[in-house]
Amino acid sequence: MSTAPDFGSRRDFYTFAPEQLAAALPDFTIVREVGQGSMGIVYEARSKQTGERRALKVLPPSLTLTERALARFLREGRIMARIRHPDIVGFYDQGSEGRLHWFVMEFVDGVSLEERLRVGPMPLQNACAIGAQVARALQFAHEHGVIHRDIKPGNLMLRQLPDDAAAGPAPLTVAITDFGLARETGTGSMTESGALVGTPMYMAPEVVLGGSAQASTLSDVYSLGATLYTLVTGQPPFDGPTAQSVLKQVLEREPVRPSRLRADLPAAVEAVALKAMAKEPSQRYGSAQEFADDLERFLRGERVLARRPGPLQRGLRFCARRPLLTLLSAVICVLLAGGLLLVRANRHSELQACLADAERFLALAATARDEQDRPRSPAARHDLLQAAVAAASAVIASDEHFALAWFLRAKANHRLRQFSESVFDLDTAERLLGEATPELLLCRIDSLRQQGDRAAVLRLQQDLTTLLRLDPSPHTRALVAEHLLEVAEHRRETERSEALQTAASVLQPVGADDPRAAVARARILELSGEQEPALAAMRACSSQHEGDAAVHLQAAAMFERLGHGAEGMREQELARLLEPRTDGQPAAAPLDLGAVGGFLGDVNRMLQALDRKGPAGADKAEK
Repeated sequence: MSTAPDFGSRRDFYTFAPEQLAAALPDFTIVREVGQGSMGIVYEARSKQTGERRALKVLPPSLTLTERALARFLREGRIMARIRHPDIVGFYDQGSEGRLHWFVMEFVDGVSLEERLRVGPMPLQNACAIGAQVARALQFAHEHGVIHRDIKPGNLMLRQLPDDAAAGPAPLTVAITDFGLARETGTGSMTESGALVGTPMYMAPEVVLGGSAQASTLSDVYSLGATLYTLVTGQPPFDGPTAQSVLKQVLEREPVRPSRLRADLPAAVEAVALKAMAKEPSQRYGSAQEFADDLERFLRGERVLARRPGPLQRGLRFCARRPLLTLLSAVICVLLAGGLLLVRANRHSELQACLADAERFLALAATARDEQDRPRSPAARHDLLQAAVAAASAVIASDEHFALAWFLRAKANHRLRQFSESVFDLDTAERLLGEATPELLLCRIDSLRQQGDRAAVLRLQQDLTTLLRLDPSPHTRALVAEHLLEVAEHRRETERSEALQTAASVLQPVGADDPRAAVARARILELSGEQEPALAAMRACSSQHEGDAAVHLQAAAMFERLGHGAEGMREQELARLLEPRTDGQPAAAPLDLGAVGGFLGDVNRMLQALDRKGPAGADKAEK
């Protein structure tokens, strides 16, 4: 019959009285109880043989009644005996006496990191050095087939080493403790299927989802990343009033960025911690060794390999964790996008219809007869132009960035002789297009010409120069020459001669069969004082272009000015027969001509540039 004490028959069913332990363990002197955990009670003891301090871990009597708990306790001792490393608490012996089971470990004289964190976050260099040290010790354990499964600040002890008078303060060292939840790789788990063991705040997501049996070396990497997060910020990555609330956060939320909790935290350390804590194991460091290497790169001042996840990467991770929600959101987005596209297409169609109406009203206002083949009256033309303005204005009110609407309204305002409004609309259209087009410039030139004030003339001259650059066609050259002739008509001798020479140069490339150019050449002769050659040129032009009402009108005006009234009357009659005026519109306002030197210089420079152009428009110098 055994003489060992029956610890289960007394009131000390969950703990031991010191005298009972002393009787059961005669080789040790029990100093004090250090702490209690789910898998044992730890005492500070002293070896009677050597006098050295030891940590004595004893299985509580209550747990000896459970085969699983007893097997786990015995396995913890076996595991610690298997992994001997300077940064893992040392193992010395293991034994039992009746229902008393115990093993002896190194006594770590210091405090846990959990106790140290009560005064606040750790200095950055110390926290990273500890993280690298623990990672290397974990790598040793992993290589020897052991997964800790409960890495957290409470299981990491700061060693209190004596300072060296010669070398200075002792280096900061740490020891990993409590392998009560550790598992040997290649063996079955001793936890029930789906059971969770560990600390929720430091538990990897795959362990939360699949139970402790899913723990792997990368789960230890996650827990160490969460521990580093706590060391540098002073608080765990997830926290809540209950374990369930914390586990829910672990699965569904990203931790608050450490730099938001500690302003001086370098981006490199934040990236390292967040990479180690990635929800997907494949996105973490591949091993504890890689984790240690990156931390040591930072400590040496080198660039770390980890990169802080960007918005796209975080979004993809969120979608991967919530596929159902992502699919639903995608369907909603597609439906919304389709609805918006449909609304936009309908709106665009409505705007296009309004623009088509504006163009149709403008075209009808330009016709001499209506749909019933009746002469179109000035009032009817005016109403059509007003309708065109209204249709274009409706488009502008709906979308003020529609350049074509501004241009159509400008043309309608021009036809209504509302020249200031026309110029404003054309300026807006040019701004929206980013550049002026020849058609836009022609319309604005005529509006400015009709205004006739000094500011309008200066702008007109700029537009003519621009038009000549964009479109050096016979029509543009004739238009520029006509303006130069108007300038010459009102200037003194020197400026008149310069304007006439420039006009002749502008018209030089235009053939004799162009009616406007032929009229302009005759006018150049007239303003130069060569009346007979001017009359001869105008008569030849009138004969060659006898079907052009504008030519006959110009001829009639010249014949009247030079004293050939009868001939002028005949030309006037021919013009009336060819194009009777029915709109009653007055002639253009006289030009208020100011300084024209700048304009003449611009045109001359433009002509020089055009003269250097080859037949294909390439610069001869380049050829």
